[in-house]
Amino acid sequence: MKLAVNQGLDEKSWDNFLLHHPKSNLLQSWAWGDFQESLGNTIWRFQVTDNEKIIAQFLAIRLSIGLGKYILYAPRDILINKFTPAHQQHESIKLIVDKTQRLAKEFNLILLRIEPAILEKDQTTLSIYHSLGFVRSLKTIQPQEELILDIKPPDHKLLANMKSKTLYNIKLAAQKNIEVATSTDPKDISIFNKLNAQTAERGHFKAHDNTYYEKQLKTLGDKNAMELLIAYWQDAPVAAGLFTFFGKTATYLHGASNWRHRDKMAPYAMHWTAIQQAKHRGCLYYNLGGVNTDSKKPSWAGITRFKLGFGGEAKKYIGALELPLDKTWFKFYKFINLFKK
Repeated sequence: MKLAVNQGLDEKSWDNFLLHHPKSNLLQSWAWGDFQESLGNTIWRFQVTDNEKIIAQFLAIRLSIGLGKYILYAPRDILINKFTPAHQQHESIKLIVDKTQRLAKEFNLILLRIEPAILEKDQTTLSIYHSLGFVRSLKTIQPQEELILDIKPPDHKLLANMKSKTLYNIKLAAQKNIEVATSTDPKDISIFNKLNAQTAERGHFKAHDNTYYEKQLKTLGDKNAMELLIAYWQDAPVAAGLFTFFGKTATYLHGASNWRHRDKMAPYAMHWTAIQQAKHRGCLYYNLGGVNTDSKKPSWAGITRFKLGFGGEAKKYIGALELPLDKTWFKFYKFINLFKK
């Protein structure tokens, strides 16, 4: 069994492995690694093979936490590939984890944080992570709960399965003459950025820098993996969103709207158009992104209610796990984070 790190890897075989894996995710794709590099982040692509067959893959990103220290972050990783024999799983995991520990000394890494798409009820996989030294983390980047809509049924059935208010608002947006356009031109991201600034101020959250979204659309758009959808009313943009497409899943990544024109129901038209785009591309699932169905986050109530209106199934994941790479700094980092919101 061999481990390759960055060298000797190619985009086609990398993505082909993901596309044939049921846990595949854009955040582990070659294009996502390219996007992170465009932001100035160092990335590592780990690939384990046995007799020329790919056993495991792992995209990890170095993120600064200040003081010259970093975390190694792997979003929606497939570190544990349960579709290979147990002995291959254990050996491939050991190769990857051992390599991250060696990288830690050279690149000032204090921990490895992962957020795998492992369901909360999968305690068997969680026990494997614990046996490797991973511990639960309260700090997450990816949603711990997502809403997945099966879009294989014909449109009339999808509409029939929606809540009555959502269906009404989709029709109302059409009556208001909302028109939705698609773009992959990075210049159009300025439309999204303007709406996003309004949305962030209204929702009291901090958005990424404008260049983040521009580079995201540029990098992923060039790979045919992202589209910007813009909803117009009388030629004025009133809602916009960034949507990704990878394998059989389309994902709603970022969205923004003009509150002054909320009566036009533009976001409903935008999502219905996104579903149509996803079906046209051959996707089978539409991921509406993060929700919170247990009401533990009151600030999520509105967006959760909006998304649930389209139907779908909420999936809860085990959340973030961390592996200490520098035990002293790891303890200090955890202590400091006790006092952060």
